Amino acid sequence: MRLMTLGIVAMLASLGLVAPTSAEPSRYATDAEIQELVAAMRQRIPQLQATGYYLDRRTLEEQQERAAFTAAWGEVDPEIAPFLGDWTAIEEALMIYPAAQPGEVCIIDIYLDDAAFYRGEVIDGKVYANNNLVLLLDSGFLASIFVGNNQPNLYEYGNPRPLEDPVTTDYFAEYYPEIPPQFAQAGCLAGLPDVP
Repeated sequence: MRLMTLGIVAMLASLGLVAPTSAEPSRYATDAEIQELVAAMRQRIPQLQATGYYLDRRTLEEQQERAAFTAAWGEVDPEIAPFLGDWTAIEEALMIYPAAQPGEVCIIDIYLDDAAFYRGEVIDGKVYANNNLVLLLDSGFLASIFVGNNQPNLYEYGNPRPLEDPVTTDYFAEYYPEIPPQFAQAGCLAGLPDVP
């Protein structure tokens, strides 16, 4: 199974469809680099959809639950609301949660058997994460933009599902036990906003 996964990853790398490695990006991408990468992604969308990896497999209930969640957060923190959700790719997930501080988000990044936790701030419609990732929404995708070896790259996520609370969900405790305490300590939120 592991060899099959590595073979799939190698094939996807040849198509430019592989997520960033676990090494942290060295710097934020510049505005010019971001524009160039997004333009290339838009041209690649038919190819992405043809792979079958980005088919929308969400149930109607999942779509409605995520829409209700983002609408509720949109009432109190409209900058972060469109980013919220459990975004998926080939063998990855990028889960974006509200933070207690307005305009900020908490991010859980799961890639194969690894997980990472980081924070981000929405500035000019993009999330700037504290590990030098830039996240933006375009053409129905969440684009994760990173720079490694001074080379800017983009990886696409799609079809956001509802978020699960990492503090109370057995999945995180079993597979990624370091995530729930980081999430809780950072004051991240998994539920609907408190509204008067």
